[in-house]
Amino acid sequence: MSLEKLFKAAVAEMRSRDIPFAVAGGLAADLYRGEPRLTMDIDLVILTESRSMEAAVSVVKALGLQAGIIRRADLAGGPLFAIRKRNTEPCMIVGRPEGEAGLEGVDILLPSIPWAKDAVERAQFNRVDFGFGSVPALTLEDVVLSKLYSLMGAQLRAKDLDDLQSVLAAVKDVDWAYLAGQMQRFKVIIPRGAEPFLPERVLQLSRDVKRAHGRRL
Repeated sequence: MSLEKLFKAAVAEMRSRDIPFAVAGGLAADLYRGEPRLTMDIDLVILTESRSMEAAVSVVKALGLQAGIIRRADLAGGPLFAIRKRNTEPCMIVGRPEGEAGLEGVDILLPSIPWAKDAVERAQFNRVDFGFGSVPALTLEDVVLSKLYSLMGAQLRAKDLDDLQSVLAAVKDVDWAYLAGQMQRFKVIIPRGAEPFLPERVLQLSRDVKRAHGRRL
């Protein structure tokens, strides 16, 4: 199935189950980047009252994909015992064709990701026509927030840094107050290795978070 058909089918499955969702990841970032980039995945973030993991797995399986669970410790890179025991909270369901991990797939981010709830709710008022109708997509600020949050994992992801650089260079009308508030709320700080690649205004927001929370980070 082509990426376009997979995208359309995933949206249809979300709507048939009445699951609040928003387009995230590379497709959302591409709305604000100065230049497009290739993506092989459909990233969606969902908001359900309960059984979000089961809902996401059902969507992935309905698309004919094999479902895998990504837990908080997997994204953070540890601690090792948590990865081995799989005892940390699920935060994403990854759907790929069986035995074909490198092909197009669907990643569904769960409400356990701290920024998800506000982002999905705001996205309902930020609808984009992707060629098959209006679809809710992350706002500019929530794309930036999601990428900054991802940078706090164990490894710096080149795609996230590239998205941040391109988006922040291309856009001028940013709701900095909202972004600053969310970074404070979720204690989002920029790792030292990423600092040379990001603009001063974002680095200042990160320093403000460090000052506000001090040794608790």
